[in-house]
Amino acid sequence: MASLTIDKLIKSFGAVEVLKGIDLEIEDGGFLVLVGPSGCGKSTLLNCIAGLEKTTSGEIRIGERNVEGLHPSKRDIAMVFQSYALYPNMTVRGNISFGMEIRGVDKAEQENAIQEVADILQIGELLDRKPSQLSGGQRQRVAMGRALVRHPQVFLFDEPLSNLDAKLRVDMRTEIKRLHKRMGTTIVYVTHDQIEALTLATKIAVLEAGYLQQFGTPDEIYNDPNNMFVADFMGSPSMNLIDGTLVERDGALEVQIAGHGGSSISLPVPDGAEMRKHVGGPIVFGIRPEAMTDPDGADRTSPHIETRDCYIEVSQPAGSDTFALTPLGGKECIARFRADARIELGAFSPISFNMTKAVFFDPQTTGRIR
Repeated sequence: MASLTIDKLIKSFGAVEVLKGIDLEIEDGGFLVLVGPSGCGKSTLLNCIAGLEKTTSGEIRIGERNVEGLHPSKRDIAMVFQSYALYPNMTVRGNISFGMEIRGVDKAEQENAIQEVADILQIGELLDRKPSQLSGGQRQRVAMGRALVRHPQVFLFDEPLSNLDAKLRVDMRTEIKRLHKRMGTTIVYVTHDQIEALTLATKIAVLEAGYLQQFGTPDEIYNDPNNMFVADFMGSPSMNLIDGTLVERDGALEVQIAGHGGSSISLPVPDGAEMRKHVGGPIVFGIRPEAMTDPDGADRTSPHIETRDCYIEVSQPAGSDTFALTPLGGKECIARFRADARIELGAFSPISFNMTKAVFFDPQTTGRIR
């Protein structure tokens, strides 16, 4: 195991700069998830760590060793691909042992390693089967087993669950989380699925257009976003980003938000020097759907709940919750109500806003106002 440090990494393909000065550091035994939309540069960054792509400038260090220029086989890493990349003519046992045979590992040692990973991944009964006889989840376990027997310093996962159905993805997330806890190995994991990122990571790096938008713990990324991109990208449903106007009334700051049919609501805003620079102008009020709920479902531990009447246009039952859509700031905003909350459609109903969870952004720069 080892820490991983990425310092001022730039990667260009011809005149196109794909990664633009990435700085990251993950501790020994950490689980770093690279997340972002398609084309943001996350797979390119993973390939640079693996040595499959040569960086334009910057440093990559595994432990204390600068691995720039080293062949992938010399970096002491193991990679698990989206496509599994199993040899179809080999059994599971053969696929897992193939790399060890190439390295000249003793047969007895090979067998011990195979049995160890088979026990960890619960694939003992699959060892004599061919990949064509396995399900998607079983194939992914075998691919993980092939990587595990190498005992690398860093594991790299490139969207390993994207080919699986929804339920199996959830099951495999649990398996990977359990595996990381048991092995304590440093992992770098690429996904476009932000729920996967929040579930697995000890640290998340959010990328967009080649820039690192934010790097932090799942809690920091979700509850304390740096900008509107991170706020909107992370979470499902995503954060409500509501246009409003910042005003001062009786010495206190409020955000005024247009509602349905000419109605409006005002909500208190925390005072501060940076916030006061926006008085009289536009501001974006950000709040998660779970922080907008029916009054009986509001967080009893929060010291700052504000309840306002809002027009309910649509309700969407979702089993354990009901999502209510209300027009605020010219947008359809989502509130998360209790499943048994009584909702009257086409009418104004009270919605409780947990203002301790509210964040505010500058609509011009899209950055957070702190």
